[in-house]
Amino acid sequence: MIRRALPDLPKDSSGAAVLEFAILAPIFFAMLFGVVQVGLQMWSYNSLRSIVADTARYTMVEYQKGNQLTPDQIENKAIAVAVNSPYDFNIDQINISPPTSIAAGDSDYIAGMTGYSLTMSYTPPTVLDFTGITAPTLTVTRPIYVTT
Repeated sequence: MIRRALPDLPKDSSGAAVLEFAILAPIFFAMLFGVVQVGLQMWSYNSLRSIVADTARYTMVEYQKGNQLTPDQIENKAIAVAVNSPYDFNIDQINISPPTSIAAGDSDYIAGMTGYSLTMSYTPPTVLDFTGITAPTLTVTRPIYVTT
């Protein structure tokens, strides 16, 4: 029985599509998830920039109203903006350095202004765990200037 089937084996292509799919499917899905990961990275980076900008805007408005915020209050506002809608960042993936003062002599220094440098990092979620690829950490730094 086996000897009778062997001569027909080279002509039989009934399982070729399944075999080709089995070979190409992991590559195809890795590329598909790679595109999704790039989209997540871009969304996360733009969101991170918006969070820092929103925090800077809030700080400047509060100073104009006469409320001088401490670096801890600025940091807490950045966290509050990040973990709430529309950003909904995972608080365990956020790292905010306490705002540091920009001193005279720094390249970002503006005379007559009080300046803070706000640095925020975020590690976005990854959809490529099955490939062993992790998402890189994104970092944004922005100066905040307020009148004194």
